[in-house]
Amino acid sequence: MLDKTLPAADPADTTTDLSHLAFCALVALALERQSGGASTPYAETLFLIRWLATAQKQKRFPKSVAVDIRWLLERGRKHGAAAKMRQHLEYLWRSCSGNLAEQSDLFRLTYACETLKELGWDNAVMSSREWRKGVLSETGATNGFYVEKAALNAAYDNNGRHTMPVVVRVVGDSAAFIDVMQRHQITAQPTASLPNGHQLMLLPDAHCGSALP
Repeated sequence: MLDKTLPAADPADTTTDLSHLAFCALVALALERQSGGASTPYAETLFLIRWLATAQKQKRFPKSVAVDIRWLLERGRKHGAAAKMRQHLEYLWRSCSGNLAEQSDLFRLTYACETLKELGWDNAVMSSREWRKGVLSETGATNGFYVEKAALNAAYDNNGRHTMPVVVRVVGDSAAFIDVMQRHQITAQPTASLPNGHQLMLLPDAHCGSALP
């Protein structure tokens, strides 16, 4: 996530920076393996923690990915091999190295949601009955995002193109949710405060910058 005390970075630049970070970490890990190191999940995690800590200390990467480095370090130190740091870096590389503008709207939304879930967010696609009642899953997660299944299905055509706004309920850090969506070139606009969170709307390109109905 971006440091909100600084001017917002261009989403395309941030995506490129994340891709570069992941690529460098994976190359360093591959070189370590060739030399006979990082041969177990524990050793692999320890190597990546040390590599990221050094990169953080030496400020090797732009500020746009500083929070991502901190999150990876915290995850690795807390969970050890169970953090699956290499797999997370591989996911970052796959999702950020391609040209997002050339992917379908639904593809970009899917990857944005996977990014949030990798960051520990709860997520549910709710039935219309659950949506009307405002029922949210009780997982104990600090952050979560929820959408009505019927509305989500109606908002994307058979080619994966986003054709109409989708309402999303967000619990926790709505600014972080908006930032991740922005990185994947999706506009998420706040529309209301809720007793237990925030209501946002995912807008198709044609609606970006226009007034909501």
